[in-house]
Amino acid sequence: MSQVSMQERRRAVGNEPLLGMIAAPVKAASSRVNDAAAMVRTGVRWVQLDIPLSRINPRAGEFRWDYGEYEASLRIFARAGISPVLKFLGQADYLSQDPAGPHADWDETLNLTPPRSREQWQEVVRRVVAQYAPYCRHWQIGNEPDGGGYFRGSAEEYMQYLHWTATAIRSVQPRAVILGGELFRGQMEPGSYGDVLSRLVRRPDLFDVLSIHYPLGRPEDAGPIEDYQRAMQRAGIRKPIWNTEQQAPTSCENAAPGTTTHIRTEGATRLSPLKAIGHCIALGMEKVFLISWDYDDGGLAYRPDLQQECLVAARALQGAVPLQRLDSGQRDLTTYLFRKPDGSRVLAFWTEVKGFTAPLSIQTGQQVRVVNHRGEAQTLQPVQGSVRLTAEFCPKVATGLEAAAKVRLG
Repeated sequence: MSQVSMQERRRAVGNEPLLGMIAAPVKAASSRVNDAAAMVRTGVRWVQLDIPLSRINPRAGEFRWDYGEYEASLRIFARAGISPVLKFLGQADYLSQDPAGPHADWDETLNLTPPRSREQWQEVVRRVVAQYAPYCRHWQIGNEPDGGGYFRGSAEEYMQYLHWTATAIRSVQPRAVILGGELFRGQMEPGSYGDVLSRLVRRPDLFDVLSIHYPLGRPEDAGPIEDYQRAMQRAGIRKPIWNTEQQAPTSCENAAPGTTTHIRTEGATRLSPLKAIGHCIALGMEKVFLISWDYDDGGLAYRPDLQQECLVAARALQGAVPLQRLDSGQRDLTTYLFRKPDGSRVLAFWTEVKGFTAPLSIQTGQQVRVVNHRGEAQTLQPVQGSVRLTAEFCPKVATGLEAAAKVRLG
């Protein structure tokens, strides 16, 4: 890795929190206090925030650090033990390649075209990093530059933007962690406007983490995780992949009979948090950020049922490494086995169709603790060396399994 070695990364990952939330960047500090407390109760220890740069730096030489109580929010999250990932996304017109060009639909002052002057842009970045470095070590650069519309420049211009920005960040904070890419198209349509991935893997010095979106959606909507893994493998790159925008909007309890949640299908739009997070970790992503905490009144901030499921996922899968997906020959059954940092195993299991159930057994001489999506736990004693379980549409985890435990289907 460029500034943070892979060995350091491996040592840290078992202790680093798993779960993050994307949150509205500007909010009253009084509301942030409540948000931070609720996030901690939900098992969230990361928060992703856009930097409202066109508001903080509206004109050359002017910096409004108190805009929208943004810095006050960073202090609140820091006190709560929540680490921010701050995202550079757009800037004021005076810095932009095309001052009359496309602007964000959520902020008419935020110009989405690339910066036009390296010297001027890097000075702004250095000022921003110097101001927020006491609260932040992780910086995300850009948002879906491979065709999402949030970076209105070519693939070459994104690479220049990444280079300029990462260099400026590290000049102020040498051990900063740079999240590059924020991609969602994978290797779709190579050679097109959106073909950023092939260029990105040729510059591993510019990023420490590959940031991606939507790996669980329909194939026509988003590139699969295998695209990113393959591109980095071919380039000889060993860096972590974070899913920095994952939807998990639906409670399993409210689903109608016959509802499906198969990933890479339309059903993936109905995933609940434990299913979404379990799939992501099993597919090789190191961290998962859910969208969103508070973008609208449907966010997780207003959903105690989904918050509880997030907490189950955060506790059960913290530091987990995927071992295998058990092959039952049954498409509607998902069973993942993970290894925890202490060597114990975790089994996450569920069905992908509401109403379908499947029997499982764990061959073990020890008791097994099973936790459902609500956080309700029961301890099961083995009978004749086996514990019987039932996979249902609402997900569950069996925790603390010894390495010798064997999972059987049926």
